[in-house]
Amino acid sequence: MSVLALSLAFTAGIAAAQSGTVTPAIPQIGTPTPTPIPEDPRLSVCTGPTLSGFAPYIVRAGDRLADLLRGIPGVSVTQIASLNCIDNPEALPAGAVIWLPAQPALDAEPDSSDDDAEIMTFEASAETVQNQAAVDFSWEATGSAAYFYACPFNATEAACPRPFGVQALPVEYTITDIGGFIYPGDVRYRLEVIGEEETVTEDVTLAVTCSQPPLVPNEGQYPCPQDPAQSVFAAWQPFQGGIMMWFFDRDEIWVMLNEDNRLIILEDTYEEGAEELDDEAPENFFTPTRGFGQAWNRLGRAEGLLGWGLQDSIGFDSARQAAGPRSFTTYIQGPGESVYAITYIPQLDIGYWTQVAG
Repeated sequence: MSVLALSLAFTAGIAAAQSGTVTPAIPQIGTPTPTPIPEDPRLSVCTGPTLSGFAPYIVRAGDRLADLLRGIPGVSVTQIASLNCIDNPEALPAGAVIWLPAQPALDAEPDSSDDDAEIMTFEASAETVQNQAAVDFSWEATGSAAYFYACPFNATEAACPRPFGVQALPVEYTITDIGGFIYPGDVRYRLEVIGEEETVTEDVTLAVTCSQPPLVPNEGQYPCPQDPAQSVFAAWQPFQGGIMMWFFDRDEIWVMLNEDNRLIILEDTYEEGAEELDDEAPENFFTPTRGFGQAWNRLGRAEGLLGWGLQDSIGFDSARQAAGPRSFTTYIQGPGESVYAITYIPQLDIGYWTQVAG
């Protein structure tokens, strides 16, 4: 470099320093290293999105998994909930996408004509169906394609949009064995027919009843029981702090505490002829006897969890009915019209109860 160039560069550096202006250093920008995304362990269990023959479905407000599986054989609500990591099958998150098995293959192809849409007939094989039975739907229409689907259980008459992923059906067709009903009450189905210039719809409503009479009065808020109630003789006594029940077929006494709705199950150790307790109850109260007396003694007597009896024990014809094939909850018939829901996990010795009727 010439002396002149060095001089000019030196002079420019002095001028910049005197003016207070500093040329910032330009950082060297390399290729950023992406942050590794940790593997999500859920996919190893919730395999619905990866299964062959499963299709995505967008959840509508009010959808229930039991309704969505009607007409799809061989799967249960519990299985599909597990495959989709669904926290609560009874409260599907609206707007979420879940994966459901595709409908069974059709034995007819949709009509490819462009006729005007018109529904001549649309009917079910029965107006009332038991939840463990099935029903057929038939229709005759004109148009290019038909779509058949269930409406959300709480939808208004107009609020029944076609679900995402429903396949087209022929305009003259019978779809068989629609079943798998879980809840009693009205269930509405819609036929939607597409024409060249318009779309028409028609609805059919079924009345679903429980195949097995439920112990708890049911207007759609409880699933229908899978098995009939089992009759059993029982004894019952109310206390200041809860209830005791004994069942003829079990060597157990169920103590249902008012405090925190806790359930305690005690072994019935009473033997015929055993000495009774001599605690004298105050007026209008009662000292429990026999097995109830021994259980009461183990719980601290009148100063314990239950207090005094409110009346003498009574024997009556009771019944038990499981809330579901895998449920920890059992419905118990109490005296009169009363029904208790008992939830007990034996391995953890955790139990709760509540009165659901009477």
